[in-house]
Amino acid sequence: GAHIMVEPSDLTEDGGYHAAIRLLNSDEPPTGIFAVNDMSCIGALSAAAEFQIDVPGKLSLVGYDNSHLARLRCLWLTSVDGAGFEVGRQAAETLLARIEEPERPATVRLITPKLEVRGSTAPPARG
Repeated sequence: GAHIMVEPSDLTEDGGYHAAIRLLNSDEPPTGIFAVNDMSCIGALSAAAEFQIDVPGKLSLVGYDNSHLARLRCLWLTSVDGAGFEVGRQAAETLLARIEEPERPATVRLITPKLEVRGSTAPPARG
């Protein structure tokens, strides 16, 4: 089965780089890394390059937030789009409704994230 490792990191490129270095130096290096955001994913991409690991041939990388950086052709990172604009819009709408009607019952709204598949992911290499 899948073996999941978690490596703490901050939200920066440098943090993603150092977390990826720790993962890639482990006894069982990963075939994929899911970074906390696209900036950290770029750091992981730099670590993979330093280790001369083919992305996506030997290592898949996925970021989160689908930033403009992920969409740059020179990076072309697979990323999860958490629909940040829509989350903000719905939060503002809910807040304004609560201000108008303080006794209004709380509501739950679910927004489904979307995986934007680009050039940094592939099926795991065999062997």
